[in-house]
Amino acid sequence: MSKGNRDALLIAAKGGTILVRIGLVIGMIGLGVAMAVSVVDNSIIAEHVKVQIEPASIGDITGGVVLSLFLALISLGLTYDFVTRLAQVIDTVGRGDPFTLENAARLRRMGWLAIIVQVVSLPLAMLATWLESNVEKGSFQLDSDISLTGIGLAIVLFILARVFTRGAEMREELEGTV
Repeated sequence: MSKGNRDALLIAAKGGTILVRIGLVIGMIGLGVAMAVSVVDNSIIAEHVKVQIEPASIGDITGGVVLSLFLALISLGLTYDFVTRLAQVIDTVGRGDPFTLENAARLRRMGWLAIIVQVVSLPLAMLATWLESNVEKGSFQLDSDISLTGIGLAIVLFILARVFTRGAEMREELEGTV
């Protein structure tokens, strides 16, 4: 943002993206530590999670927990990339030059990231359901689901990417005629 720009919405959005990215990094570190601890010492899981159905052993449960943590870590990483691209778009708005081909590419990438997060959510939701059905009620809970809002967001981002592409092309055409 330029020093002369004091738009409260842009300042709040920029600050918000910074706070969200800090939270995502903290979450990724926490998930990474939890995953490492689960792999190194599965007795921690054995102490806190009771297997309810006989066919599922503590090894199966540990593998399921580690896989779910890994998928959640991937999801947070993708979300971090999404928010980083959003911050870059916000910066160009603050500079007064948002209709660029770079922003169109950022918006397209954000659309793909939104879709990929939904795709990652599918096996995570199935895994969470399996884990919850194989352990004692209340000893494991993981909320994950496919969001139609996320798919809608992706569609909006793809449309905005086209708008930004057309805006950049029109600007180039206008500059060429002057």
